[in-house]
Amino acid sequence: MNTDNSFSSYRWVILALVVVCFCATFVTRFTWPPLITTVAPVLKLSMAQAGSYMSAFYIGYLVTQIPAGIIADKFGVRVVLAVSLMLEGVSTSSLAFTGNYEAGFVLRIIAGLGAGAVYASAARALVEWFPAGERGRAFGLLMVAPSAGILISNFLAPTLNQMFGWQGAFMSVGTITFVAGVFVALFMRSNAPRENEKGSLTAGFTFIFQHKNLMLTCVAGFCLMWLQLAVATWANVYIKSIGFTVKEAGAVMMWYGVGGVLSPIVAGFLSDRLNNRRVIVLVSLALTIPLTLWFGYETSLTALYILSFSAAFASYLANPMLNVMVANYAGVQWAATASGIANFLYQIASLISPLVLGLVIDWTGNFSWVWWIMALGPAAGFIVMLNIKEEQT
Repeated sequence: MNTDNSFSSYRWVILALVVVCFCATFVTRFTWPPLITTVAPVLKLSMAQAGSYMSAFYIGYLVTQIPAGIIADKFGVRVVLAVSLMLEGVSTSSLAFTGNYEAGFVLRIIAGLGAGAVYASAARALVEWFPAGERGRAFGLLMVAPSAGILISNFLAPTLNQMFGWQGAFMSVGTITFVAGVFVALFMRSNAPRENEKGSLTAGFTFIFQHKNLMLTCVAGFCLMWLQLAVATWANVYIKSIGFTVKEAGAVMMWYGVGGVLSPIVAGFLSDRLNNRRVIVLVSLALTIPLTLWFGYETSLTALYILSFSAAFASYLANPMLNVMVANYAGVQWAATASGIANFLYQIASLISPLVLGLVIDWTGNFSWVWWIMALGPAAGFIVMLNIKEEQT
């Protein structure tokens, strides 16, 4: 275990590295939604098929969650992170050369395989390098990455599309991700012995799956992710469907990204002071439900800017809190394995949510049911959180 004097100032370099890496994976996954209306006609994709490209990413993403966590706990995070990002970068760049639905689907799976190994390794690095009293802010800064990815991709993808075409957009984003992998290979370090290197894998799984609070936290994360990934995938299309341009839809989602960037930072610092992360999650979920429904019935562009910021700020308060709770339940010994399992369970929602809602849009021809289906996620998560007891640190 770490001692207090082992948490050196290099922890801030580690934090910067894992935030950049995690953000790069979100830029690659969310470059697709702003380009749906451009690429779908070229590849002759239905809305369900377009949504399935997000689901394809999460097929690969799910596959590597748990194995990557196990490997990171046993052998360290540097190689896992570097190889994962390079694979994701190459496969994303290769989307520029796809000519049909099937080839693009396979490349999105491969990109997901690379991205799936990143979170567990990043969580392990933060548990190694940050004391318990600073983990809220560390994970809060890490969880800026999902919203920053939405923010950056909604600015970058339309801009690159306008400058270089959609092929150039994919090639540029893939190159950025590959370079992030190179930086990890050069600068990532470890700060703790891998205590379970010779331990029993069965013991780790037994501990994690028998830990009631840890598993319920994972279920709450699933419920939250159901909403967040659905919004990230379909909000652009909804905004365009009510008469706004691709650029205006991207601007609305940029405000969503700003709210999501600020929210985890606020939550992280607040949680380290209050040491009550469960309450922050409950407040987050309670606010998210009405804001989601309001967004889905709003047609004013100005109001959409305000609501997108507010809804993101509310929902992303919960992300770092759930992740810190999982890490604290597991401890440094099983941090990456537990985080991999948790993210695997979270991301099952990411696998099915875009496709389910795409089917709903195809069947109904509109978004009348979509926002209610999205809001079911945080409503269920709120009920689950009422049954969780947080372990104080």
